[in-house]
Amino acid sequence: MSTNFWQLLGIEKTTDTTVIRQAYRVKLPLYHPETDPDGFKALREAYESAMNYAKSPEIAVDEMTENSVQAAPQLTEEQIKANEICEAYQALLTDPMRCYNIDEWQKFIGSFYDYPMAVIDSVKWRLLELSYETTNISESCVKILADNLRWRQQLMTQFTDEYEIYDNYLNHIDRGDLFDYTCLPTTNKTLQNATIDYIYNAKWLFWERRAENVYAFLAQDTVIYLPDDKKFMLEFAHWHSTASLKNQSILDYALKCIAEGDEDEDIIIEWKYIAAIQYTLLEDKQNALQAWLELYYSGHYQQKAESWIAGWCTYFEKNYFPLLVMALNNSYCVATDKTENYLHTIPQITATTTARLAALENIDEYPKEIVDFVNWALNISWSYKQVLSILLLDDGNNRLYRLYRHAIMLRHGNEVLLQEILDDHSDDPFEQFILQHLQRQARQHLAWLAELSPVQEFKAWLFDNNENAQLPPQFDPEENGKLVLYARLWLDRFRDIPDIAKLHLYQSLSYANMEMFDWITFLKFNDYYQLPKSPDPSVIANNKEAYWQWYRCYLLVIAITCKPVETAKFLRQENNTFIIDENNPFKPLIEIFKHGNWQNDTELYNLINNDSGLINSVLNNYPNSIEWFIDAPHLIDFDDIAQKMEYTWAQKLANKNPIYLMLLYIIVLNKPEQKNKLDTMLQDITGDNKELIEIAKDLQDSWIIPSSNSQKKYNYIKQIDKIIMLAERLSNYYGICDNDELEMLDKFKNNSDNDLVLRLCAALLIAKHRENRQILESQPLPKNKWWQFWRWKGRTNIKGFIIQLCCSFIVLGLMTVFNNNFELNSPTFSMICYSIAVTNMVFALKRRFNDIDKGEPIIGFVAEILASIFFFAPFWVSGVKYTNRFGPPVEETTKEKEK
Repeated sequence: MSTNFWQLLGIEKTTDTTVIRQAYRVKLPLYHPETDPDGFKALREAYESAMNYAKSPEIAVDEMTENSVQAAPQLTEEQIKANEICEAYQALLTDPMRCYNIDEWQKFIGSFYDYPMAVIDSVKWRLLELSYETTNISESCVKILADNLRWRQQLMTQFTDEYEIYDNYLNHIDRGDLFDYTCLPTTNKTLQNATIDYIYNAKWLFWERRAENVYAFLAQDTVIYLPDDKKFMLEFAHWHSTASLKNQSILDYALKCIAEGDEDEDIIIEWKYIAAIQYTLLEDKQNALQAWLELYYSGHYQQKAESWIAGWCTYFEKNYFPLLVMALNNSYCVATDKTENYLHTIPQITATTTARLAALENIDEYPKEIVDFVNWALNISWSYKQVLSILLLDDGNNRLYRLYRHAIMLRHGNEVLLQEILDDHSDDPFEQFILQHLQRQARQHLAWLAELSPVQEFKAWLFDNNENAQLPPQFDPEENGKLVLYARLWLDRFRDIPDIAKLHLYQSLSYANMEMFDWITFLKFNDYYQLPKSPDPSVIANNKEAYWQWYRCYLLVIAITCKPVETAKFLRQENNTFIIDENNPFKPLIEIFKHGNWQNDTELYNLINNDSGLINSVLNNYPNSIEWFIDAPHLIDFDDIAQKMEYTWAQKLANKNPIYLMLLYIIVLNKPEQKNKLDTMLQDITGDNKELIEIAKDLQDSWIIPSSNSQKKYNYIKQIDKIIMLAERLSNYYGICDNDELEMLDKFKNNSDNDLVLRLCAALLIAKHRENRQILESQPLPKNKWWQFWRWKGRTNIKGFIIQLCCSFIVLGLMTVFNNNFELNSPTFSMICYSIAVTNMVFALKRRFNDIDKGEPIIGFVAEILASIFFFAPFWVSGVKYTNRFGPPVEETTKEKEK
C-alpha cells in the first residue's frame, strides 16, 4: 500500500480520525482551491484515503498509487509567498506562547510589509476562512487583523452565498474575548483549549438553560486553569451563585478582591454579595450571617439579602423562621391626617407575609407553640387564645420566646408592651435584625393607637365616669356600626382598665365582642376573681419585667379558664416562674395542676372538686367533663353520656345523693333495650337498702316522688319534684317542655350552687326536649285548621274553640225554636240535639287541651277539664307555639298575622 498520502498529510499512519482531521485542517490553508486547485484536490483525496484506511485498515486497498497522488505543480512566486503567510498564521495560532499575545499578532501583521500588495490581497480571504475554522481563537486579536485587512468593508464584494456566515462571525469578534486570554498559561495549548471550551460551555448554559443544568455542568470534576481576570472571575462567581454551588476558591478570590479594595464600590459590593452566598453554601454560619447583614444595612441587594437571610434562618435557626417572616412584614401606612379611610393607617399583614407563612414546609416539625403562632398569624380572627402557650413560655429567660412575644404584641400589646419592644436590644446580630424590624412595626402601631380619631372616641365613652353612658351606635356590633372594627382592634390589646370601664363593657357588649376583656369582665361581675392592679411606673422602672409578669399572670388566668387541660400539662412540665399570691383563688387549682397525683385528663378531673363558681367556670371548658356537658346540652349524646357515667365519671359520681343518682340513670337509660343495664346500675346504688330499693322501683315504674321521710333523710330539695315531673313527660317521644319550663331548667343547670348531679339531669332534660321536638317536627303530622271540629287528635286556638262552642249553642237554640214554634216536643229530636251539642263541646275541649298539650292521656284530660273549667282556662291559656304530638299550631290568616 502506497503511503504517499500520509506524507502529504504530514502524519504517521494512524486509525485515529481526530488526528487525520486535525492534519487536514492544518494543511488546508496551504492549498487554497482558488490559488492552488490541483494541490487542494490532491490534499482532499489524501484525506479521504486516510479516512477509508481508518475505517477498514485490514481490507482497505490503496487505490491511490504514487502516480495517482500527483506532486503539486510548480507554484508561482505569488502563490509561494501566500503560502508562507498562511503557514506563519497557522504557526501563530498553534503556538501557546504567542496565540493570545497582542504584540505577537502585531508582529505578524507587520510582516505584511515584506510582501507585495497583490500577495496580501490574494491571501486575506484565506486568513478569514482560517480564522473562522479555528476554535478557541482570540476574538480581540482577530479583530485587529480584521481591521487591518478591511474584511468588513470588502466582505460584500468577495462573498455572495456565504456573506451572512462571515458577517455574523465579524459581529462575533466585535464583542471581544470572554476574558483576558493572556492570563492563560503559555506552556500548554491543550490546557488553554480546555479552559476556553469549559468557560464557553458554562456561559452558554448560564444564559440558555436552567440553574439545574448549570449546577450539573459546574459540579463535574475537570482540570482547567482559572485566569486571574477579576471581571471574568466575578461573572464566573455569579454562575456558581446562580447554580447554588459552593466553591472555596471563589470565596477566597472574593475575599482577596474585597481586601484589596482597588475597584469601584459597586464592584466591591458585588464581591461581598458573592462572598455572602459562598459563606452560606459552605455552611459558615456566623460569617454568612454577618455578610448578609452587612449587605442589607448597606442598602444594596436588600431583597436578595432578605431572601438569603431567610434561607440561612431555615437552615441554622429553623425555630426563628416564622418569627423572621412576621418581622419582615412591611405594610405601608398612611398618616392619620392624610386619609379618610382609617383602615389605611393601620399596618396589615401583607400578601407576601401570608404566602410565606402558608408555604412553610414540614410545619409539624416545629414545636407546638410555634405551630400555634403560625396558625394564629394565618387566621383572620387573630384570637389571642391561639398563642397563649408561647406567651406563657416567656418567663424572661428565653430570647426566642421573648421575640415571639414581641411579634404577638404587635397585635395584642398595649402601649406599654409596644414601648417595651422599642426599648429592647440584643447582642446577637440576628436577633437584633429581627428586633429592628419589629420595632419599625411597633412605631406604626403606636402611631394609630395614639392618633386615630375612632379609637379616641371609643376610649372617651369607655372611660366616661357616667355609669349610664350609652355605647355610641357606630361602635355597636349589634347595630352593624361602621366603626366597630376600630373598637375591636383596641379591645384586642389588654390593659388594666378601671372598674367603670369594665362596667360599660359589661352593660353594653356581649362577651364575644369584648375580645381580651371577656374573661376578666365575666370573672369580676360574677365575683369569681379580681385581677390585681398593674404595677406602678416606679416599680417598672426598678424591674423592667414587672409589667410583663403582671400581664403574663392574667394570661395564665385565661389559660386556666379556657384551656385547663393544656395549662395543667404546661404548669407540670415547664419550670415556670409565675408568682402566685397565697390568697389567689386559683392557687389551690394550680397546686393540683403542678403537684397532684394524676397521669391523664380523667385522673386530673377527679382531683378537682367543683366547690365554687370560679372552679365551675373552669370545668365548663374541661373537655368531656360533667360541667362541659351541662354548659352545652346541644352536644349531649345519650349513649356517650351512659359510657362516661359508667367509666369516666364513675369516681366523680361516687358518694353522691343516691336519689339524684337514681334519677340520673333513669333519665339516661330509660329505654327497653337498656333495661338490664339500668337495673344493674340501680342495684349498685341501692345495695341492700330496702328504702332505696322502693324509691328506685317507684321512680322507674311510675315516676313517683319519694315520701317525705325519705326526702328529709336524703337531702331532698324542692326543685327535684319539678325535674321528676318533666323527666316523666320527656320519657315519651311526644313529651316536650314549654318556654317557662325550659327557662327554669336552664337557670337550674347554670347555678353552680345546685347539686352537680341534678344540674346534669336538668341539662339532659333540655337535650331530651330538643330530641323529642326534632322527632315531632320530622313526623308528617297534618296541619290544623280552626274549623276542623271533628278532629279528636287536632288542635284549635281560642278563636276556634269559641266558634265551636257557639255552634253547640246554636244547635241548642234551634232545638228550642223548633220545639216552641213548631211544637216538636219529640224526646228523640231533643236527645239528638243534646247529643250533638255535648259531643261538639267535648271535641272543642279536647282540641283546645290538645293545643295547650294537655289532651293526653284521657284520664289526665278529664282531670284537666274538671280542674280547669272552673278557672276558664280554655278561654285564656295560650297554646304552645311549636309542634306537639297533635301537629303544628293552627295556621293564622294573613290578616291575623298582620295584626
